[in-house]
Amino acid sequence: MEKVYTIGEAAAVLGMPASTIRYYDKNGLFPDMARSQGGIRVFTEDDLEWARFIERLKVSGMPIREIKRYIDLYCEGDSTIEERRRIVNERREAILRQMEDLRLSLDFITYKCWYYDVAAKSGTCDTPKNMPAEELPEDIRRIKAECRINRY
Repeated sequence: MEKVYTIGEAAAVLGMPASTIRYYDKNGLFPDMARSQGGIRVFTEDDLEWARFIERLKVSGMPIREIKRYIDLYCEGDSTIEERRRIVNERREAILRQMEDLRLSLDFITYKCWYYDVAAKSGTCDTPKNMPAEELPEDIRRIKAECRINRY
């Protein structure tokens, strides 16, 4: 017999609030949600896997409406493979763009950390601000060029 979980147990296993799981269910994101005779949600290992899947898509930036669309397509079967493929490919591209934006942000913050380390050591922001390019560490020169930092 397959193990089943109450919503509280499922929430504990998943590490997410029961209210989030209820929200997912209310929005039709659990295609085969079972209920006890008393109408209480009963979760299987498959439901827990769905919840993890939903959470990954949500963390990726996919809106609930689009997750629902994807799940509906999944439930329709193999005739929707190309549409589901398109959805996940578009999400992948969006994540890659986000990662590049984050990389540039991290580079900028790395530069500012260096900038203030140098300023603190010398006692003035004039030191890093006026430092000739040839005296800059190589990674700082690269970041300044990539982020188009001229003075600050």
